[in-house]
Amino acid sequence: MTHTEGTTGSVLLRRVRGAEADGHSVRLAVDALPGVQLGMMPGWLTGEPLEEQGVETQMPNLPDIELPPTDVRPFEVVVAAPLPGTLRLVLAPAGDPTLADDGTGLGIVVDAGPDPQPLAAEEEADRVVVTTPALRLEVGRAPFTLRLLDRATGATVLRTADRLRQVAGLLTAPSVVASDGTTTLNLELGPDEDVLGFGEQFGRLVKNGQLLTLRSEDACGTGTGLAYKPVPLWHSSFGYTGFLNTGAVVTADVGHSRPSVLSLGVADAAVDLYVVAGEEPAARLSAYTALTGRADVPEPWAFGYWMGRCRYHSREEVLEVARGTREHAVPMDVLHLDPDWLVVDRLNTDFIWNEERFGQRKQLVEDLAEQGLRLSVWELPYLDPASPVFEEAERAGYLVRRLDGSLAGIQKTPTPDGRMRALVDFTNPAAKRWWQEMHREFLADGVAVFKTDFGEALPDDVALFDGTPPHQAHNLYPLRYNGAVSEAIREFTGRSPLVWGRSGWAGSHRYPGQWGGDAESTVAGMQATVRGGLSYAMSAPGFWSHDIGGFFGPELSPELYVRWTQMGALSPLMRAHGLRPREPWAFGERALDVCRDWVRLRYSLLPYLWQVARESAANGWPVMRPLGFHFPHDRVARSVDDAFLLGRDLLVVPVFDDGPDPVRRTFFVPEGEWFDLHDDSRYVGPGFHTVDVPLESMPVLVRGGAVLPRVEVDASVRCVDDLAGREWTLHAYGDVTPEDLAAAAPTGFDGRPATLAADPVRHGR
Repeated sequence: MTHTEGTTGSVLLRRVRGAEADGHSVRLAVDALPGVQLGMMPGWLTGEPLEEQGVETQMPNLPDIELPPTDVRPFEVVVAAPLPGTLRLVLAPAGDPTLADDGTGLGIVVDAGPDPQPLAAEEEADRVVVTTPALRLEVGRAPFTLRLLDRATGATVLRTADRLRQVAGLLTAPSVVASDGTTTLNLELGPDEDVLGFGEQFGRLVKNGQLLTLRSEDACGTGTGLAYKPVPLWHSSFGYTGFLNTGAVVTADVGHSRPSVLSLGVADAAVDLYVVAGEEPAARLSAYTALTGRADVPEPWAFGYWMGRCRYHSREEVLEVARGTREHAVPMDVLHLDPDWLVVDRLNTDFIWNEERFGQRKQLVEDLAEQGLRLSVWELPYLDPASPVFEEAERAGYLVRRLDGSLAGIQKTPTPDGRMRALVDFTNPAAKRWWQEMHREFLADGVAVFKTDFGEALPDDVALFDGTPPHQAHNLYPLRYNGAVSEAIREFTGRSPLVWGRSGWAGSHRYPGQWGGDAESTVAGMQATVRGGLSYAMSAPGFWSHDIGGFFGPELSPELYVRWTQMGALSPLMRAHGLRPREPWAFGERALDVCRDWVRLRYSLLPYLWQVARESAANGWPVMRPLGFHFPHDRVARSVDDAFLLGRDLLVVPVFDDGPDPVRRTFFVPEGEWFDLHDDSRYVGPGFHTVDVPLESMPVLVRGGAVLPRVEVDASVRCVDDLAGREWTLHAYGDVTPEDLAAAAPTGFDGRPATLAADPVRHGR
C-alpha cells in the first residue's frame, strides 16, 4: 500500500448536507473530510470511494492507495447580499464566531449592508442554487463546489478549481482546504483571465504568475519583494472583484504554482469573502468602498507642492528652504519636518518638541505662514524607554503586551541602539485617546498634517486590549494607527483630515493620504513606484503619492530628479523627499528651470485635479488610475504599468531615464482621440506611439471630448492660497459642443461654482 502524506489535520470541504434560507441569508451545512496528498505525485485524496473522487483507477501505474479516514468535521457556509451585484460568503467551522459577525467586527468593513438584497435558495438533486436579483450562485452538493453567474448574461464570473486534476484524476486544487490554521480557497483561472490588485505591490500590474504574501512590512525599499500596504482585494478581467475581510496574513498564488489556479490562503479558520460582480472596475470599487468607507477630499493646499528632507536639523535650515522657494519663484505649500523635531528622536514619538533646535513651535508655524507655507510633522507609534513619557504609558497600560504578559517590542525594524521600542495599543480606548490628545497642541499651533510613518512592526504573539486574535492583529495595526491620527485631526480642527501614511491594509484608503515608501533613487525605483501606485489604486482607491527623487540610494542625478518631478507634478499629491536635499535648486540651473515649469503646470491644473478629487471621493475611486480602470475590455490597456490616467481625461507617460539626452519613448494610447497637452499634437488609439522626448518634456495627453478647467499661474503665485479669486478658464479638446461646455460647471476650491473666463479655449480643432 502507498502511504499518503500531507499537512497534519488537513480537511477538504466535500458535501452539502442541507440549506436554510430566511430571505436575508442562506446557511449551508457542509461536511469536511480529512484530506491527504500522495507522497509521489501532486493531488489530494479523501476517504471517499476512488470512483466518486474521479480517480483514474485504470491507470497502469496507479499505486495501491491507502485512503484516509472519513471522520466528518462540520463546516458552515453563510451567504448574504449586502449590495446589488455583491455576495458575502463566510466559510468556517461550525460555531466559528465569524459566522455570527455582520462583517464589521474587524473595523475594515464599516457598513454591513448599504443596500441589502433579497436571497432565495432552491435545493436541487446535485446542487443548491442561491439567487439575488443580479446573481446566481450554484453550490455543488458532492463534491462541494462554487460557481457564480451573472443572471443577466448567463456568464460565469467565478468558479472554484475543482475541475482541475492531474493525470491520475486526483484533485490538484480542491475548492476549500483547511490545514494547520490556514484555510485556502482555490479558484479556477480562465485562459485569458488577468488578475490585478493585492495592494501596493511593486512588481508588474497584472499579477498572473506571481506569489504574494500579504503582510504589512517595513519593506526597506521598493525592490525587496515586501509591501508596506498590501490589501487582500483583487480584480478579475472576468468581471468581478474579490475581497477577503480579514486581518490575517493572506498568501495569493496567482497561477504561480499551478498555472490555472488562483489560490488564496488565509491564516485563519474562516474565509470571509466578498464578491462584487460587474464589467466595470469603477462600479466595483464604488461597491467596495460603500462597504469599507471613502476618503474625504483633502483641503486645496494639500494638492500643492510639498518639500521635505531626512532631515532638516534646525529652525534656520527650515526657514532657509522656505526662503529658497520664494527666491527661486517655485510654488510650494508644505514643508515637512522629519524626526529631528523630537528630543528623543530615534524610532520614538512622545510629542516633546525640541525647542533647542527649532524654537517655539507656534512661532515656526507663523514664520512659515508668512511665506505661504504650512508645516508637516513626522511621527510613528513607537516609544523608546529613554522617553520621559515611557513610564507613564507603561504604568497606564497603554502599550502592547505579549501573550505571556511581557511588554512587546517592535519586530523586524532594527533600532539604532539595540533597545526595544514599545508600541501604543490603539485597541485600548484610553491609550488611543492619550495618543490623540498629544496631537491637540500641535494642531492648535497650526501644524497642518502628520506624516504617520512606520506601523508595520507589531509582533505576532500579542495580547491586545480588545482581544483581537494575535493572527489578526499585525495587519490591522496600521489601519488603527492611521485612523486614530486622522480622527484626531478631524476632531481638533473641524476640517477634512490628512495624514501621510506609509503602512496600510484594507480600509486604509479612507484615511488619506498614503505614499509609496522608501523608493531607491534609481530608474528602477521610479518604475517600481509607478507600479506600486497603480496596484494600490485598484485596491485602496483614494489619494496616493510618492517621494520625488526616491528616498535613498546612489547619488540622484539631476536628470532623474527632473524626470521624477515631471511625474510627481501629475500625481495625486506631490512631495519631494529623501535622505539628501530634494530642493530643485540643489540640482543646477537647468533642473531648476525645468522643475519650476512643471510645478507651475501642476498649479495651473489644480482646478482639474480638484474636480477629479471630488469625483473620486464621491464614488470611491482612485485619483491615479490604471488605463484599464476606464478601458477594462482592452487587454493591452489593462496591462499597462508604465503610464497612468490622472482622472479620466489626462494620460501621463513618465520617462524612465537618468541621462541628459532626449529619450525615445514608446507608449500605449487607449481608444479614441488624444491631444498633447503642450502642443495639441493628435494621437489616435488604441495603439502604440513613439516620440522623442527631451529632458524638458514628458508626454501628457488629453482625451478628446474633455473639458479641463485651468487657472493662470505666473511668478506671483507662491501657493494654492494665491489662486483664490482668480478666474478659471475651460479648455476644450476635440469635438466639444456648447452643451458640453455648459455642463462642465466646475466647483471652485471653496465649494461654490468657480468663476469662469467668458471664452473657453479650444484645442485640436
